[in-house]
Amino acid sequence: MRMRNGTLALQQIMIQRTEHTMTSLSFQKVEDRLIEASLIIAAVTSVALNIVGVDVKWYIPGIFLALYGIFRMLEDMHERAPGIETFFYRNKAEFYAATQKQLRAAQSHIWVTYTGADPPPGSDSAEAGSYFQYTVEWARRHPDCEFRRVVGAADSGPMAAWLGRHRQDTESIKNYKVRVVPSQGRIDEIGVAIIDDKMVMLAISGDGSSMTGHSLETPEAIRAFREYYIQKWENAESLDEYIQRISSIGGSDTHQ
Repeated sequence: MRMRNGTLALQQIMIQRTEHTMTSLSFQKVEDRLIEASLIIAAVTSVALNIVGVDVKWYIPGIFLALYGIFRMLEDMHERAPGIETFFYRNKAEFYAATQKQLRAAQSHIWVTYTGADPPPGSDSAEAGSYFQYTVEWARRHPDCEFRRVVGAADSGPMAAWLGRHRQDTESIKNYKVRVVPSQGRIDEIGVAIIDDKMVMLAISGDGSSMTGHSLETPEAIRAFREYYIQKWENAESLDEYIQRISSIGGSDTHQ
């Protein structure tokens, strides 16, 4: 169900981007036709007025007035055309540096996921390490704000051990909340960061250690991923429940 909702959210984003592209193309076509028409009208008018002997000084203001009217029409169409703010990040360094920059401006809450097979930062990227360290510091410096992290982890192994240590490192930060969902094995889910309900950052793993990222700012996209995140959060274990459960079944590596 969670994977299905994530897929639906991505489908919604793709539909919005397609609609925006079609709108942009339609607007460009109308703009081209209006400019073409204005040039034809100006040319025909100048020839006609020359034939009847009207002085050029009398019809040039009319041409500029017509061009101004077309310009205003284009401005109105442009303002009404729906847009989508999206940016693409080519690699981990670009993505994590951009995400940390956005976190610095957060004023209310930050909701993130981490579903990598290896403990954070999950790579030797200096930007990734700085980002993960900053998330904890942000929560510590903003006690009136909320930080949520959904982590994918198995009942044993490196992630279970890291979560045990992470709880000890962050248990004094009351607004820093972690919940755990079952791991998807070696397949990384799409990483999500929702910042103040104003922006969504997406981390998408590729072959090997490659990764690309995207940021979205449209209300429809943010709303879709917010609903996806809330469902994921509500169906996850609290970190305390997770630690207690795996300890009772012999997950001793949480204390490593």
